[in-house]
Amino acid sequence: MMDASPVDVVLVFPPQTEARLFPYLSLPYLAGHLRARGRTVLPADLNLGLFHELLKPGPLLRARDRHRTADGTRSWYRAAMAETAIENLERLRGHVLTKEGSGSLGPARAVRLANQAVELILEDSFLTRAWSGLDVLDEQVGKVRSLGEDALDEPTATLRRLVRHTLTGARPRVIGLSVAFFSQLAPALLIASWAREFTPDARIWLGGQQVMLRHEELVRLSSVGDSVDALCVTAGEEPLAAVLDALDGGTPEDEVPGVVRIGGGRGGGEVLPVRMTFRDTGPPDFAGLPLRSYVAEDFQLAIVSCVGCYWGRCVFCSYGNRSLPKGAYQQGTPKQIADAVEATVLRHGVDFVAVVDENTNLRLIVQAMREVRRRGLRVTFSTRNRLESVLLDENFCQELADLGCVLMSVGYETRTQRLLDRMDKGVISDDYQTIVDNVVGAGINLRLSVMGGLFDETEAEAEASRTFLQDNETRIGIDVLQLMVAEPGTLLSAEPGRYGVALDRSGPLTANPELNYLGGRHGLPMTAPDGAGRAESLRRLRDTFDTVKPQGNDALPPHLRRTEGGVTPIWRARLRPWARPVPMSAAGALTGGDTRSLLLADLVWQQIFALPREHIGVAEEAPDVLTARTEPGAKLLGRLVASDTAVRVPLTASLVARSSS
Repeated sequence: MMDASPVDVVLVFPPQTEARLFPYLSLPYLAGHLRARGRTVLPADLNLGLFHELLKPGPLLRARDRHRTADGTRSWYRAAMAETAIENLERLRGHVLTKEGSGSLGPARAVRLANQAVELILEDSFLTRAWSGLDVLDEQVGKVRSLGEDALDEPTATLRRLVRHTLTGARPRVIGLSVAFFSQLAPALLIASWAREFTPDARIWLGGQQVMLRHEELVRLSSVGDSVDALCVTAGEEPLAAVLDALDGGTPEDEVPGVVRIGGGRGGGEVLPVRMTFRDTGPPDFAGLPLRSYVAEDFQLAIVSCVGCYWGRCVFCSYGNRSLPKGAYQQGTPKQIADAVEATVLRHGVDFVAVVDENTNLRLIVQAMREVRRRGLRVTFSTRNRLESVLLDENFCQELADLGCVLMSVGYETRTQRLLDRMDKGVISDDYQTIVDNVVGAGINLRLSVMGGLFDETEAEAEASRTFLQDNETRIGIDVLQLMVAEPGTLLSAEPGRYGVALDRSGPLTANPELNYLGGRHGLPMTAPDGAGRAESLRRLRDTFDTVKPQGNDALPPHLRRTEGGVTPIWRARLRPWARPVPMSAAGALTGGDTRSLLLADLVWQQIFALPREHIGVAEEAPDVLTARTEPGAKLLGRLVASDTAVRVPLTASLVARSSS
């Protein structure tokens, strides 16, 4: 029996990123375009595939045993986390892989525990290292790619096996790696080196946001020169179609548009222009991706309505600033967007579609969703946009909600207009409260991404911004907090003096390791002569984290959620399977040897509570059962039950060993 024909293109989304809620859209949009031209495409989300491979008994048992041999609260906590995941692994995998079977955990806890368990396994892996610069990254990729599989850490070895299985089975002519986040760069270059080993005749391309931002630096790296044939610095649809035509004997390969060729041919950064626009693309094609196995509470997919940002002028935004040259911003038509929604809904049975533009044109989305309704489809959706003046219209906000908008994500930097003007945000701070009132009043969940470290922001200005959040904390959510970063390709990095800051171009890159996954955005260290400095700006953001309790967050720990009425006293309660007492041997670092408090760890919500032993006791016959000794103790147990960290046990009930209640 002969092998199947080679696949034209394997599209790879590399580890390591938290972007696991739904397929990253570069793969389905590229696949849709190429398949419409008769090409065979295999999408390979290795970021998700690695997650699935690590969420298994073997890696979790090894992580547990590794931490069991060490002393201290940190090691105990990690061993307990691994053990809890092992005990609930059937439910975790049941929810992650099929969106069924989360049992008593429920979807939200299943997702959180699964993510935390896999991140535990990824600790100290090459795939999750922080990089101070591309030179260091390049050097380490060179060292790791020369190692045999037995010498790699477990996640990296697992990734190598996934790459080999994917590529040798497909025998692709072209391999395209979509590198959206800085944290994916090192794994992507490692994958490229293995791809060269496993499929030596394939063309290997890197593309995506990080390549567009950093191609002038990437082209000089040894790991790129050794393994990569081209860097795609535009949207990939036309270039990928063109290189396949070239391999078929059509246009010469060095005339493929949109790419910087490596190691000969057209070089020096010269890029032939592409002619195709976003309006020439069709709907995304998600076929071949494990759609119900993404790490989300429910099944959802996404689309985009444009390429770039129609405003584009916020000086810190690398994505938006690329939209400033004429023709760079490309917007879909209402019909095109409605077609994408319709195709996604009808092909895959999804009823929620995230519109994940950097900045959605809300008027355009209203037109598109009107068309969706005219076609007889009802779908809920989310948007990403600024707090802009169109939202001052209460009727407009209500129509958005009536058309199905249930979630709106916006950037929030400051309540100070002079700082908004300096960053050219294009919004009016005095409009914010009316906008919040209108959006939330229409029934739309409002989520903010909060930025600090703004130029020469004063303490009083930072406090005013925090106060606005506190005043609205019952009505908003907060997705992320981060300090401003001067990424390459931004107006801020090109002309820092114009905005009153200085950049250090001589040292390592800076990021947000204290606040964001694997540092988040990476750029040049930035200082403002009259500003607070990084340490003080970070303190201010942490104050915001500590003092603002956004009730609109799905991920707000239950004990911080506001409840109506008082707490019901509970005299006996059994801990949930995800909550464990911290043993005395592990608690010393936190208590300083003080034994007057019982420490209790909620492993799902990553919280440790101190319960005074004079008020709370532990049942000898059932160590997962807590008993109140006093009225204050009963109120403490009531709070644990209200937060779903424990369940009430009737005083007359027999005490039994830990259950899966």
